[in-house]
Amino acid sequence: MNATVSTGVARSANLALFRAGNIISDATFFNSTTMSAGQIDSFFRSKVGACQSGYVCLKDYRQNTPNRPADKYCNGYSGAGNESAATIIYRVAQACGINPQVFIVMLQKEQGLITHTWPSSWRYDMALGQGCPDTAPCDPAYAGFFYQIYGAGRQMKIYAEGRYFTYYAPGKTWNIQYHPNTACGRAPVYVENIATAALYYYTPYQPNIAALRAGYGTGDACSSYGNRNFYQYFVDWFGSTTYEVVGGLATYWSSQGGGSGPLGQPTGAMTTWPNEGWSQPFTGGDVFQKIGTTNVHAVRGEFKAEYGRVNGFRSGLGWPTGDQVGVAGGLYQDFQNGRIYTKAGTTGVAIAAPMFAEHEAQRNIFGTLGWPKARAYLTADGSRQDFDSGSIFANAAGVFTLPADIVTAYDRAGGLTQLGSPTSAVVSDSLGQHVSFTAGWIQRNGSGLTLVKGALGKSYAALGAASSALGTPTGAERLLPGGGWTQSFTGGALYHSSYGTFSVTGFAAELAVLGGVDVFGYPSAEAVVDGTRSSQQFGSRTIAKATPSGGAYVTTGAIGAHYAASGGVKSVLGAPIAKERSHNGGWVQDFEGGRILHSGYGTYSVPTPIAKVLDANGGVLSRIGWPVAAAVATSDGWRQDFSGGTLLAASASGGKSGVVVGGIVNTVRAYNAFAELGYPSERENLTANGWRQRFDTGTVFVPNGYAPSVVSGSIHELYLKLGGEAVTGVPTGPATKVGAGRMQDLQVFGIYSNPTTGTWQSNGLIRDRYRALGGPAGVLGWPTESLATVQGGWRQHFTGGAIYSTSGGVLLTVKGAIGAEYVARGAEGGALGWPAANEALVGGLWSQRFQNGTLVLKADGTFEVR
Repeated sequence: MNATVSTGVARSANLALFRAGNIISDATFFNSTTMSAGQIDSFFRSKVGACQSGYVCLKDYRQNTPNRPADKYCNGYSGAGNESAATIIYRVAQACGINPQVFIVMLQKEQGLITHTWPSSWRYDMALGQGCPDTAPCDPAYAGFFYQIYGAGRQMKIYAEGRYFTYYAPGKTWNIQYHPNTACGRAPVYVENIATAALYYYTPYQPNIAALRAGYGTGDACSSYGNRNFYQYFVDWFGSTTYEVVGGLATYWSSQGGGSGPLGQPTGAMTTWPNEGWSQPFTGGDVFQKIGTTNVHAVRGEFKAEYGRVNGFRSGLGWPTGDQVGVAGGLYQDFQNGRIYTKAGTTGVAIAAPMFAEHEAQRNIFGTLGWPKARAYLTADGSRQDFDSGSIFANAAGVFTLPADIVTAYDRAGGLTQLGSPTSAVVSDSLGQHVSFTAGWIQRNGSGLTLVKGALGKSYAALGAASSALGTPTGAERLLPGGGWTQSFTGGALYHSSYGTFSVTGFAAELAVLGGVDVFGYPSAEAVVDGTRSSQQFGSRTIAKATPSGGAYVTTGAIGAHYAASGGVKSVLGAPIAKERSHNGGWVQDFEGGRILHSGYGTYSVPTPIAKVLDANGGVLSRIGWPVAAAVATSDGWRQDFSGGTLLAASASGGKSGVVVGGIVNTVRAYNAFAELGYPSERENLTANGWRQRFDTGTVFVPNGYAPSVVSGSIHELYLKLGGEAVTGVPTGPATKVGAGRMQDLQVFGIYSNPTTGTWQSNGLIRDRYRALGGPAGVLGWPTESLATVQGGWRQHFTGGAIYSTSGGVLLTVKGAIGAEYVARGAEGGALGWPAANEALVGGLWSQRFQNGTLVLKADGTFEVR
């Protein structure tokens, strides 16, 4: 059972960590390299200063040792004279593969020999209780210190073999007694390893709750202490029985007092973090070493708790770079990328990048921010961390420190939803100081804080905040009688209504004269500036002026809506130069670049060049009437349709212009011919054949008895060359497109134009025959010349043949292969002379008779004259 003894050590081991199924690990129990003979000797001397007179303490004990043969359990022992207890323990540990610390602990828990100052000789004879069962006398064969050590070492290896001792075999659950008195009961224990099984073979009892609660003291009548004392001594003297502490971590742990220091015992194995470092947990904290460094640091208490909450070295803090440091009523600990602070009675708070650099720049806890209240947290725009006297905000714009009064105002106003993200720290300005936000502004002056937030704030920020024409705020937002909101600034005001949120700066004075927004209306767009001109829309009304110092005019109603939709001062109209006025049943307003006319036909802008033509021709009361469509820009001016016609005018002063009305304008519009005709070169004329109007590149006819038509392009050029209407007559219909060309019939001539063959006229009987043969789409194709007078009549060549007309009115056609051969032989000027008949199929061969012979196309494709 091993009764309690005076230990000479202060209690340190946490017996709540005692595990009956894993009292000590195999790795620790069988590690024979933990101490040298010298270290063992030093350890003994550290536990006893001086022995009582007449006694030999363990530190001074020596004896001659015998030889022991090697077997499968131990490697044997070569005896020597006058060997110390430390040497005997070391050599047996090496021979049998047992941790020398196990022997040391067993010597203490069995006989108290490590700390005893007056040990009797019998304590050495039965030093480890080897061969001394709890219920029988000791075996004399094991008497003596050497035999106790060697015998116990060899016995442990026999236990480990598991051949002769199987009752507490590892990997199974055993009902282990609390005390030799079976009435004290037993409890199931899952024995996890060989070393723990060996201890139970050696001392077959587990400690009960009373024994564990008593520490080194006495429990109750059913308490046993052997395995409890083994665990407690081992932990107090050498550290964890289950977790090894090695390397730099072990050095640091020892420097901190080992298991008796603030770190206590390890509670887990060392973890190797590949390419990162090492860490190990202890009862009093965790110890870390970064790879590539010799620095080892413990993270304890609230620092450990906070470090764990942020995911340790994998967090933004990185690895610890220092131990705890006391400062100004609290503590801090440094890490690679930050610091953890804690004050008395508070939890630890981490500050990592990017907040850490900003906090340091503000002189950390000694600066304006003071101590952190909580760690940083994510926001919709980035992150934020709160401190005793302010907050740090991090977002896409940067990292900014805001003092407590501004943070409080920001939060109370709705924070991110009402002001957006900060885009500056506190900035001094002419009124005091300010902080800008993505959707707002906070101004500090002698009277306190003024906020620009919500819809007004978003608009203010979008406009450029204080750098805009608005300047800085001079008052808080206020609700207007009309239900909108406004806020005043040094350069104007912001207004929010159903139209949206817009500023009024350059037109603030004019708006006030007009009765303000509740009378005149709320702005529905930002001001538009074009050079010196400016305008701003207020619903269907617009205020505009040509120069900043010039007079302003209002456009309203249909004219105002049209002006705004046209682009205001940026449109061709420019700024208004007069008020709107009633005009012959409609309304008109004059602008720099023209006028806007409103009538039953609609509301349209009339550019100045068109307006001049309109005025010169009698205005809207003339047959031209009111505009019915928007003006169309041409290559050099304007064209605009009116109820009674179309006006054309060049933009250049003194340039061309014209009026197209009546049936002429209807014809041009029907054929969409304005672009190809150019400007009118005359007014419409009534001739004997009907109405006609000439243009730059064409003529429009509304003839008597024929459909209205347009003569233009190359056909028009030949029309003029032939002598015009007096020679050709009027067109009898519009031009017709045939393939890549066009044809148009006039009373006297037909004109045919093809980009490949040219433009030619045909008339008389030949024209009639050509038409009958299908014209350009027929067998003859397109003309390649105009009608020609030749000896004996007339002729016209085509791509597919020719037509001849004699003076007697006989019409003959030469075409196809015979026609081509005829031309090759000189046509009518050649040996064959004029054609005398059309081609005919005779005897299976095609032939055609001429004045001087018949041209025959033979079966082999050759020709002969007969």
